Amino acid sequence: MVAYDVTTIVRDGTVQVDPSLNGRQVRVVVLTDDAPDPVAARREALRRLFNSRLSVPPFVPLTRDEANSRT
Repeated sequence: MVAYDVTTIVRDGTVQVDPSLNGRQVRVVVLTDDAPDPVAARREALRRLFNSRLSVPPFVPLTRDEANSRT
């Protein structure tokens, strides 16, 4: 497999490539520069986590006798 790195503009939903590739099977990978803002994505993930937190009873540690009786 030979790799061709082509930078082009999509027009009417069509990507123009070298005409010498006509009739050949090719694999197309589309990369864009308009990536989502990582800070906003992190804030959204934290917001979802905090909105779905569970209410659990407070933690009560074992007493020394309870911990030693478990062995």
